[in-house]
Amino acid sequence: MNVSVTFEPSGISGLVAQGTYLVDAARRIGAPIGTGCTAGKGECPSCVVSVKAGADQLSSPTNIEAKVLGEGGLADSLRMACQAKIEGHGDIVLMVTAHRNQAAPAVTPEDIAKKFGELSLNQKIATLLKFEAITMSEAWDTALQKPLALGSRAFDSLLARTRSTKTETDSK
Repeated sequence: MNVSVTFEPSGISGLVAQGTYLVDAARRIGAPIGTGCTAGKGECPSCVVSVKAGADQLSSPTNIEAKVLGEGGLADSLRMACQAKIEGHGDIVLMVTAHRNQAAPAVTPEDIAKKFGELSLNQKIATLLKFEAITMSEAWDTALQKPLALGSRAFDSLLARTRSTKTETDSK
């Protein structure tokens, strides 16, 4: 059974199958979440969403979510898209958020510059190469996802049109 998922504030929406994780649903329909995600392991809060409607359609919060989001985050209807699976059917509306782990201290650009300045030249070069590899990988993933998302939306539209035509034909 398909479930309608809408990501706010972009308004991007689409149909996905039950059993799909929210992060996979976002990637399928082209919603911008989880770009810094560590392969869905729940080690970072980069794919946190706020559930505005349809919370009862999702799996129960995992231990990982409780650890990363804390009780306050779960009480505020925050979920990690890499951990939350669509289990029911109906409409789900999610707000993409920028969540910070309350336990982690804020890191300022000055802190990063200071740490980077303390590295040896070889460590600086290695760090810059790692950042470049990450940037290239994310750019490549994004470039691949856009045509797939467009194709998925076109397919969903064609499928909806076919179903409505079939319904009209069956009712005659």
